[in-house]
Amino acid sequence: MFTNKFTTMKTSKYLLIIGLVFLFTGSQVLAQQPSAKKEYKFTIKANPLAALGGPFWVIIVPITGEYKLIGEYAFAKQMSFQLGASYIGPSVLINLDKIADTASVSGIKTSGLRFSGMLKYFLSRDLPAPQGFYIAPQFSFAKASLTNKKDPTQKVNAQKININACIGYQLITSGGFTLDIFTGMGYVKRDWSFEGNNTSTIFDLGKNKRGVSIPLGFSFGYAF
Repeated sequence: MFTNKFTTMKTSKYLLIIGLVFLFTGSQVLAQQPSAKKEYKFTIKANPLAALGGPFWVIIVPITGEYKLIGEYAFAKQMSFQLGASYIGPSVLINLDKIADTASVSGIKTSGLRFSGMLKYFLSRDLPAPQGFYIAPQFSFAKASLTNKKDPTQKVNAQKININACIGYQLITSGGFTLDIFTGMGYVKRDWSFEGNNTSTIFDLGKNKRGVSIPLGFSFGYAF
């Protein structure tokens, strides 16, 4: 169904460069908007674009979509803690049922969960947390399954762990609108396991992965 090639270190470097350009160019434009004078403690955010793909991909093909809700609390002048919870379902971009439309697979059920955490340290002396540039360690854990609807005994279980060092920028306007973008570099561990006869042949998802992670994050919401 899919090829077995994965992105190389060279591709990871290109992604990092693109992410950094996006981060710093975007933050300069956003910084020209009126900044918030009010101090905020909480932010609630989401990223509708994650429904297109993530966290499980095969090369450039998203085999899952993510439906995420993020909460952030500023517990000190320059620090905040962020938690995210996601439901992992089918991607709205790729219909796996059509890709896997074979005699042995008539449809694929996708389901799973993802949890993430980030401890942010804000670098600006003029803006209190959670506003401005920040650096942060990030951890996320995702688990999902792809099940053959025709034969539920055939299933692929996927598990992914990310540990990243991130740099980002969070804008909060005077009306409380919040925009958060970040990138960075870290470590990713992704494993596939198969249940049922011939499942690894039907769902050709490639090998398990240990390597470099290039996070690219974007979310928006409301601060109060």
